[in-house]
Amino acid sequence: MYDVAVIGAGPAGLAATIYCIRKGIDVLLIAPTLGGKTTATINFPEMTEYHVLKAKEQVQVFRARIEYLAHTYRLAQVTEVADKGEHFLLTLHSHSKNHTEQISAKRLIIATGVRGEYLDIPGERKFAGRGVGASAVSYTHALKDRPIFLLGNSDRVIEAAVEASFHAAQVYLVLEPHADYTHQHLELAAAIDNIQIFNGYRALGFDGDDFATQIEIQRADAPAKTIQADAFFLEREPEPNSALVRHLVECNERGYIRINERNCTSHRRIYGAGDVTTVGMEQILIALGEGARAGLSAYRHITMQET
Repeated sequence: MYDVAVIGAGPAGLAATIYCIRKGIDVLLIAPTLGGKTTATINFPEMTEYHVLKAKEQVQVFRARIEYLAHTYRLAQVTEVADKGEHFLLTLHSHSKNHTEQISAKRLIIATGVRGEYLDIPGERKFAGRGVGASAVSYTHALKDRPIFLLGNSDRVIEAAVEASFHAAQVYLVLEPHADYTHQHLELAAAIDNIQIFNGYRALGFDGDDFATQIEIQRADAPAKTIQADAFFLEREPEPNSALVRHLVECNERGYIRINERNCTSHRRIYGAGDVTTVGMEQILIALGEGARAGLSAYRHITMQET
């Protein structure tokens, strides 16, 4: 039986595992792959290395250390978590080996992150990472005085557009049909000169050469439009990967796991870290810190024999 099982191997899960290892905790990290979304890179035309804060380098350090300690991780999908009172029973399935097994752990750290939805339009997968990506707030400072395109279905994309407007020459903001936003946010964006809003439009497809250079959009009652830009961000509202433990911990109305200042959940032996929690901000450095704190909280509870 493990002292701690960490589910999810993005920045938060990797950091939590490393801190558990450092403290001598018998820990097992479980995830289909190591690195999470940080394994995906986004590049834009004429963007140099110094423009982007290389938080992924720290993730690679953590990942390399865990890969060296092969006994500390398992490449598998957790399909079920059962609370057995003094421990948890986890069912794991390895797709590569087509093998299912069960392990036990006294405590859990949930760092399963969030997932986005593809638009499933022509060119989307072709140009993914080559001009097309997500998390505009991580890159807009590197796109100063250049045209930027953003598409989304909630206040999330409007907030990203407002921030981008401080750097970009022009921001093209597309709100999808049936978008869930507040009029106060929309009014704020509409008052900014370099934001052009297309409300109720859907994306038809990307085009370009080495990078995406344009996208075609259309509203039901209007002809299609072609928008050219240097960067395209799909800021649709993501879904937290919390279904595995929603029967065990308290979540908010959108499914994000509620945690306190020590990353403790409503369950006394479950901790949360990273984007799957109510404090997740989809930033690597924040996720690393949250994972470290979750690992340290688990260690504190073990050493203080808190139940």
